[in-house]
Amino acid sequence: MAELIQQSLDFIRDYLARECQVPPGELAEERTFDSLGLDSIAQVEMFVTLSDHYGVDLDHSLASSSTTLLQTAALVQTALDHGEEQPRSGTSAVRG
Repeated sequence: MAELIQQSLDFIRDYLARECQVPPGELAEERTFDSLGLDSIAQVEMFVTLSDHYGVDLDHSLASSSTTLLQTAALVQTALDHGEEQPRSGTSAVRG
């Protein structure tokens, strides 16, 4: 797995564990948002957080109940590959 995809996946897992109280042991890369019990609002909030953290414009309409954590990390990679900014240092996964 590409390093950036793994970093994005780790960021997603950290975010879901802290913000959505999903037990870390349930955050396998093949899990879908639906299987984790995330509603559409939580999905969009996570995409906004990813957009802010990585400085990319992720299409929030791509967040669906059947999207996996790995697919979400790959979306970040794709956005970065298309000339977007690199991850912002010091940006927290927790939105305030």
